Amino acid sequence: MCKFKSLQHQLIQQLQSFRFDHGQYPSQNLTIEIEPITLLTLLKGQENTTNTNQALYPHIYWQNKENTHTLASFGSIEALNHIPAPIEQQFYLGGVAFQQQGEQWPDFPSTCFIRPLMVFQQQNGEWQVIFHFDGNNTIDDTIKAVRSLQVPQSHSVLSLSLLSRQDIPNQQQWAELIELAIEYKALLPKVVLSRQTELSFDSNINPWDVMALWQQANINSFHYVFKFSEKRCFISCSPERLYSRHHQSITTEALAGTAPRGKTINEDQWLKQGLLHDKKIDRENHIVQEFIVASLKQLKAQVSCSPTQVMQLQNVQHLCVPIKASLPKQVQDNHLLHKLHPTPAVGGIPKLPALQFINDNEPYVRGWYAGAVGYISQRKSDISVAIRSALIEGKNIKLFAGAGIVTGSVASDEWQELDNKIGTILTILNSR
Repeated sequence: MCKFKSLQHQLIQQLQSFRFDHGQYPSQNLTIEIEPITLLTLLKGQENTTNTNQALYPHIYWQNKENTHTLASFGSIEALNHIPAPIEQQFYLGGVAFQQQGEQWPDFPSTCFIRPLMVFQQQNGEWQVIFHFDGNNTIDDTIKAVRSLQVPQSHSVLSLSLLSRQDIPNQQQWAELIELAIEYKALLPKVVLSRQTELSFDSNINPWDVMALWQQANINSFHYVFKFSEKRCFISCSPERLYSRHHQSITTEALAGTAPRGKTINEDQWLKQGLLHDKKIDRENHIVQEFIVASLKQLKAQVSCSPTQVMQLQNVQHLCVPIKASLPKQVQDNHLLHKLHPTPAVGGIPKLPALQFINDNEPYVRGWYAGAVGYISQRKSDISVAIRSALIEGKNIKLFAGAGIVTGSVASDEWQELDNKIGTILTILNSR
């Protein structure tokens, strides 16, 4: 506690010095070097309802899949309902929903990007706090926000008793959906159908405790939590990158095709080889790869693909083809998002008929599940596909999982794949 109070004092002193040099309404950011701090416990500390400070919302946690960039963001100085085109020091966190049209989740509009008030971050081993200013927000308000921060709170063991589970669609409806999708095979070679599994517990679910356990279970994934209000938050442990951009160079991947992990080393290797040589899975992955390459070439990018790999997670393994591209100078993040999202890995092919089929036939609202979530700045952007995700609201959590449906898909096998994909989070919640 004393250590955190000392950090607060240091930050306030630096802000006061910054005000002396740049006035009450600075137009440039202030970056302060700090000692390492556990960011998830810092975010959990702000959950103390007796000291809730609405000015500090949203609370956002982000960690890239390489674990080279982790941040905790508090508050905002700007909120946009469109994809930003940042200049200079501007930095935005946010996402776009799976579909832009139609009903959306409360708190999570079809497009939302915020410029944070303050960001605690670790990047390539360096620890900083960045205070964002745009000439409209004051030093005094920022100091007030720093003073209102509560001390970090240690993680607790989850102690939840499951009261109910509901799958939407249920297993019979799922089989009917797959049969309908296959009937459209001439017009719809692939469509990704999904399921919402809602669990109700006897007590509130703390998202920061859930994330602490989830990221330990799946290390090589994106980890993020977006909490725009007290009521609900979106949490994801996604293995899939939509794209990462550094200036005009981008990396992306075709991630499609799934097999379970084996119970022994030999079984695991056998399943991995089966994944690499399965014709149905190869076709499913190739559809995604072709879409990404064609979309990038439409933007006049120079594109190259690496050999096929297998990405192994705790419960499942995926076929993955890494892709690199060099973009023309005029291409910005909004062009990339409009072209690449949603990929056939979460939607289907052809894109528009697949999205229409999902919109007409899936019996729930996807919201930010399978959306595109991350950060955008002038120099660099990193966007994840929001799979392996959940929406937490009080004592309830909605888990999401999807499966690519092509000719040869078997309803019972695809249902089992959905269970495999939510297996890790079910184990964390002590619900299986």
